[in-house]
Amino acid sequence: MVSKPSQQRILQDVLNKDTNYILAPMVDQSELAWRMLARKYGAHICFTPMFNANVITKDGTYRKKVLSDISCVEDRPLIVQFCANTPDQLVNAGKIVQQHCDGIDLNLGCPQHIARRGHFGAFLQDSWDLLTKMISSCKEELAIPITAKIRVFPEVEKTVQYAKMLEAAGCSMITVHGRTKEQKGLHTGLANWSQIKEVKENVSVPVISNGNIQTLEDIHKCVEKTSVDGVMVAESHLTNPCIFVGANPRVYDVVCEYLELVKKYPCPISYVRAHLFKIWVHAFQFHPEFQERLGRANTLDDMERFNEDMNAVCLNSEENNTLSDNKLPYWICQPYVRRKSVSANLEKEKERVASGISRNQQRKLEKYQRKVENIKKKRQHERDRRKERRSALKAQDAPGEEPKIYYSTSNLAKSHIKMRLAQAMQNQASCLKVCLDLSWTSEMNDKEISKLAGQIGRLYGSNRRSLQPASLYFTGLSQESRLYRECSRKHNGFENYEISVTEDNFLSIFDKDKFIYLSPDGEEELSTVDTNHVYVMGGLVDETIKKHLSRDKASGQGIVSKRLPISSMMHRTGHHNNYSTVLAINQVFDILLTYHCTKSWRHALSEGMPPRKGYLINDEVT
Repeated sequence: MVSKPSQQRILQDVLNKDTNYILAPMVDQSELAWRMLARKYGAHICFTPMFNANVITKDGTYRKKVLSDISCVEDRPLIVQFCANTPDQLVNAGKIVQQHCDGIDLNLGCPQHIARRGHFGAFLQDSWDLLTKMISSCKEELAIPITAKIRVFPEVEKTVQYAKMLEAAGCSMITVHGRTKEQKGLHTGLANWSQIKEVKENVSVPVISNGNIQTLEDIHKCVEKTSVDGVMVAESHLTNPCIFVGANPRVYDVVCEYLELVKKYPCPISYVRAHLFKIWVHAFQFHPEFQERLGRANTLDDMERFNEDMNAVCLNSEENNTLSDNKLPYWICQPYVRRKSVSANLEKEKERVASGISRNQQRKLEKYQRKVENIKKKRQHERDRRKERRSALKAQDAPGEEPKIYYSTSNLAKSHIKMRLAQAMQNQASCLKVCLDLSWTSEMNDKEISKLAGQIGRLYGSNRRSLQPASLYFTGLSQESRLYRECSRKHNGFENYEISVTEDNFLSIFDKDKFIYLSPDGEEELSTVDTNHVYVMGGLVDETIKKHLSRDKASGQGIVSKRLPISSMMHRTGHHNNYSTVLAINQVFDILLTYHCTKSWRHALSEGMPPRKGYLINDEVT
């Protein structure tokens, strides 16, 4: 059992300022890189994102992720927040992290639907006996303090009793978010500082205030009215990380600093994208085209280019554009004021009630509508892209030449495409030859068969679009097979594809010495793509990830196996948990076909290697 004075001394060392500035726990937003940025600009104490106490004790991968986020010695004082609903969960999680932090915090403030479903957060605030056991167990068994972040009750008396109960159970610090658990979404409203003041006056442990903070002046007002020991800031810190020092720097400069910290303290790229959406939120009102561009950014390089281009636009217009809400230029860090009025929110709520649908159904409907709009935008973007590409190709036509057909949807264009595909199958000597070994399908389940059919459709689509299509051979495929039926179901006209289909083994169509079997773990690296060889790809979707299957098959039949030059021509970005060189057959085909047409591995790997794999092309690759 850990002595109480020891835990009190730890907390006294943490709360060593007259007014402690505290970065709030924010899911996927208060990660290590952002915390280090916050500390540079005045944050005294930082909270981690909320972690799941049950998962960290059972899942090794999740535990490794959490420990990597909290193991920086410069990131102190640090409090790790957990959601939990049993004493054992919280104690065991605390024992895992207690060597890397100055305290653990029990989340009793999350009002979201996931907290209701998981029975944690604000939905534990009526379970006082359970909370007493959870807090007291941590007090007895951990070497660090246990704190809690709560929401208030509608009745101030009950809020005070709630705080006293937590104090009596062993809570060393209480953070009070001055809203009830019903105050969320359309009904967020203002936080009640008077309730926070009552809690402070009735408990002896340190009390932290949370809510209604947009500027440094708001922090001072809060301390003056409530006499709290510190102020916690969440959303306003995301739009202005310099709030604790009262500065409003250029967004561009702060983003540059943050991206440098991400390089030093890597995190998922989705976290970075979310931060840039928040901090550039005002600029999107003036330049909405950049919002969609940021949504498509998948690497740190993309983020840096976006930041540079956004800054260039701001430099050209910064003298004339201001925001009516804050009276500040949109290109500097500042609070975000929600433009929707309370009356508009209430009107929307009345419409929902009149329609007889639940809030959850309303959210799903709105999500579906946004999805439809995004699909329409993507289709329009694709049409515009094809139009621009046709125009660029037509501009290259020499004067006096017969006009070419470029990707038009007319019947004439379709006949030209079909003719090119037929010529590719006839003139094998001058065309790239690709063979799909589909003899693996007997080992695949229906889900894997469906995925493979989709990949085959995308592969054939790439071949149709190419001005130099490949000769395609599908071996080990019978018309009675599950794969053939699935392809016919998914792709209209599959029976008429310009391909060679046979039930026989691929060794029956060419000499053995012409084959190169492509495998992610092949014996040699593929250095070039020519028309003298036949490139075999194993049509295998293996969700169990059995290794060396295609390589061993090639070796067993005396065929050379090669791998794509990913390891020698690409490097890891440092921002992914899993770096995989296993590609779908259509992605491998895109790489082969692009190299065949351009003789450039840079173009080929850019075309077929998806960003989510976590690789970037080396600068020296041509």
